[in-house]
Amino acid sequence: MRKTKKLVTTLLIPSVIATTVLSGCGGNGGNTQTTTPASTTASSGGSTTAAGDTTQAPSDTPWELLDAKTEEGLTVPRSNYLTYPVDSSEATQTLKYWLPLPSNVSKNSPTCNETEWARLWSEQTGIKVEFVHPTQGSETEEFGVLIASGTLPDIIEWEWTTSYTGGPSAAAKEGVLTILDEYISEYGVAADLWQYLQDNPIVDREVKNDDGSYYCFPFIRGDKYLQCTSGPLYRADLLKKAGYEGKLETIADWTAALTALKENGVEKPLAFQDQNYLMNFGMNAYSIRPGMMIDDKTGEVKNGYMEEGYKQWVMQMNEWMNAGLLDSEVMTKIGRSTMDSQILTGVSAATYGAGGGYLGTYLTTAKADPATYGEDFDVRAANFPVLNEGDVVMYGGASYDYATTSKASAVITEDCKVPELAAKFLNYCYSQNGHRMINFGEEGVSFTMVNDLPTYTDEVMKNPNGLSVAVAMAHWGRGNMSGAFVQDPNYIIQYYETEQQKEALALWNDESDSQKTLIPPITLTEEESKRFAVLNGQVDTYISEQRTKFITGEADVQAEWDNYIQTLKTLGMDEMISIYQAALERYNAR
Repeated sequence: MRKTKKLVTTLLIPSVIATTVLSGCGGNGGNTQTTTPASTTASSGGSTTAAGDTTQAPSDTPWELLDAKTEEGLTVPRSNYLTYPVDSSEATQTLKYWLPLPSNVSKNSPTCNETEWARLWSEQTGIKVEFVHPTQGSETEEFGVLIASGTLPDIIEWEWTTSYTGGPSAAAKEGVLTILDEYISEYGVAADLWQYLQDNPIVDREVKNDDGSYYCFPFIRGDKYLQCTSGPLYRADLLKKAGYEGKLETIADWTAALTALKENGVEKPLAFQDQNYLMNFGMNAYSIRPGMMIDDKTGEVKNGYMEEGYKQWVMQMNEWMNAGLLDSEVMTKIGRSTMDSQILTGVSAATYGAGGGYLGTYLTTAKADPATYGEDFDVRAANFPVLNEGDVVMYGGASYDYATTSKASAVITEDCKVPELAAKFLNYCYSQNGHRMINFGEEGVSFTMVNDLPTYTDEVMKNPNGLSVAVAMAHWGRGNMSGAFVQDPNYIIQYYETEQQKEALALWNDESDSQKTLIPPITLTEEESKRFAVLNGQVDTYISEQRTKFITGEADVQAEWDNYIQTLKTLGMDEMISIYQAALERYNAR
């Protein structure tokens, strides 16, 4: 009987990226694909290690393993160990697959079942699947209800390191997910994922729990150019009209530029959708991140809201607001549509946003209606501001290879009656053939191979049914979304069609060393998770209230700083940092 579950509270040139992709592709590397036995797990007669991995004598091996490929930089999947489609005698059951419905899918289809990538995935694996989704906007609540229901689908895509109390180990202990060591192994039914992880040992450590076991089929951002796709944006045409010809590097540069814009009639020079965007925009200059972070000099966990740099940052934001340079409505959240309107009409001239959804949207909208927005309309990216000229960006943007910020890593639940079949289904996306399909769709229809690189056809880039590029991409593949696969960097260089977007991608990634200040994919124990949640509720509320008071000037940060820090300590901030530090040390010991 399964254990009772609980309710969970929950300037880049195309050839540069092409070289990166090519270095990891390399064909099959001499791999000989053979027919996969009905079972290649422990039942095949191999021995089992303490971690649960299956090993077999050479005479039992169903394929020839590739040598690990561990040069710097992530490689795309390159093995095709398992044979697909599977034998029809194996695929007698339809898998039920629960995941949040991606927004770009919902713009064209009611569920993922109607997409071409879902059809291709099922056809090419020979495995039937039904995708089910929570209500958009209620994903977290419905996930909690699902876990507490006592009846789970075969596969669930979610975030398991921090969005499940106690992390993946607790989820396994409570009968929610299945540990996958016997499948993700040299000759297991997820051997293609295993090969990718051997090629990328850093990722291999990231996707294990603290016990060293595999628990999910992870979402991996397969290249550094996929790890920071948002940053500062500004109206270059308005800045030129304002007569500003300096750099946009330091906080002082930004002050001068915003002042010039204000004096030239831009009502709200700097505007953000909400406070989170504001913090992401400028905290790097003061060597802090919002919330928990890693100190780049000591390697220890700190909290940005307690650092001296945070005091300097809120003082600077207060100065900008008093001067009319920062839109005061940021403190109350103005919303996306208002934000877009302000940038497009010139009410505002600088913000923070994604290279696709923001920068790409602004450029496309203005190009389609030059009479309204002007022939010279131009939005460009800037790097995260620094304090001193020549400083390296260390605390701006970035993400880890294992994208735990996305609710997109798949587990096989303990309710699944055919876990080996589910593992084979999920493994396909980590094979070379499956990787191309899940990212780009169907060869000859949605993509063709050009210089050994998958290249979108007009079916995607100029969709005959009038779908936008983003929606057409999401109909044919998951490349521009998250999910249980390795995201291919070649998708984004095609998605980012304009010179401005390509420049942004290079600027935010090549001129930064910010990943080392991110908290890696640590997991908290169940006790740590519960305690942290209790403390964080009151701490987060206090920080948010004080931030608004400090930036608006309702409270004097200089006069109240010591009391602010003492209050955080009283509320338990030091204990919260200690919890994360202990989890980091366990992660480093994996």
